[in-house]
Amino acid sequence: MEGEEHESIVPSKRGVTNAKKKIKPEASRKGEPAFFMNEGMKRLSTPWSVASIRAGQIDPLSLPAGVILDAAVGSGVQLIAFSKILKRPALGIELDKEVAELCAANMQLNSEGEVQRSLDRVLVGDGRAAESAITTYWASLRDAGTRAHPPIAMLHLDPARPRDAQNHSLDEMEPNIKEVLKAWSNRLQVGPKGPAVLLDLSPRLDTVQRAMVDGILETTFPGASWTWEWLSRGGGRIDRLSIWIGSLSSNSSKRCIRVGRKNVIASIEGKGAGANTSPFNSVLEIPRGAYLTIVDPVLIESGLQNSWHNKAVASGTGSSWVRTDGRRPILIHTDEISEDDEVRGFVVATGRIVQHRLSAPELNTIDQVASSVAKKGISNITLRCSLDPETHPTLQRRITRELKGVEGTRGFMVDMDLQRPAGTQKLYVVCKE
Repeated sequence: MEGEEHESIVPSKRGVTNAKKKIKPEASRKGEPAFFMNEGMKRLSTPWSVASIRAGQIDPLSLPAGVILDAAVGSGVQLIAFSKILKRPALGIELDKEVAELCAANMQLNSEGEVQRSLDRVLVGDGRAAESAITTYWASLRDAGTRAHPPIAMLHLDPARPRDAQNHSLDEMEPNIKEVLKAWSNRLQVGPKGPAVLLDLSPRLDTVQRAMVDGILETTFPGASWTWEWLSRGGGRIDRLSIWIGSLSSNSSKRCIRVGRKNVIASIEGKGAGANTSPFNSVLEIPRGAYLTIVDPVLIESGLQNSWHNKAVASGTGSSWVRTDGRRPILIHTDEISEDDEVRGFVVATGRIVQHRLSAPELNTIDQVASSVAKKGISNITLRCSLDPETHPTLQRRITRELKGVEGTRGFMVDMDLQRPAGTQKLYVVCKE
């Protein structure tokens, strides 16, 4: 890496013209910026909604002076979001020259003629070769008539990882995060809380792999603090796992957030701890009239469900976690949960238990299921249970059609396990929202 050389690309109108000859710039959603992307870039790129929300989480005053560096920049979407929202120059490094050229075109396309953009560059080369990169960057500025030697204010790294692995390990990530952090550690400006570093990692990293990352950070940035963040977009899975280091860290070691299309819906912080679950042995232990809440799994994955629970459930209210794995973690409680936005933001569905069913909805029984829930005052029900994925959409359409014209409120059905002497039995619980 010491002998590594970089090539500098200056974002320009000519670069945009050349990119348009190959690819049409497109926006993922109406109202969002357009970007040039080949198929590989589309697959790996951070959605603009997430990139802009993440940039908005950073206090510009917490950043030291200088440029924002992305050491594995790809399409440049995240770097451009940081640059536009934080009003800082951008420096990207990309190993693939074609991707680097498209990234530079994206910078120019989204520059809006801002003065500071004259310091923007994309370097073709290895993100781990810090000395070569900074030398090439400053030389490129000098060649363009800029005498400044801007330092690195913030480092962002989102390494590539295998597409189809069920779990990920650090040694699969490219470039190697330990080597990148070590290479740039002496080049980063230091604020009151240390350097400003944001690592994007695979949400499939297990606790052992995360502990290894902690070890890397302890040796690379001694004395700095950091915050692990789990991000959900509400689809029943963890969409992003990141670490906010030094000047970007909060006062807590863990944070989970749920985001919408344009903003953070809810955020909660704490130290994190495991949840105790109470398996039910009979239908009688799940009383009608109690409340059932499905929460976003990001709470469980981050270990912050107790921090949320303390806000959600009033003192003296009986409550029990029934399930803390999978896509639909469940809490049963005797009174309604708090209306606080930070509490409700992590709620997928909540309602009063009005019915137990011992069998799953099926095509030949769906009319009977619809009739029985209609008698409970439910006019629209969402099947939030584990059903055959082949028939689930059909069942949902059928029951919606059967309930058309019925007066009542919304409801949902969820499944849970009963531990019986003969083994596990499924119970289907109907709740009225």
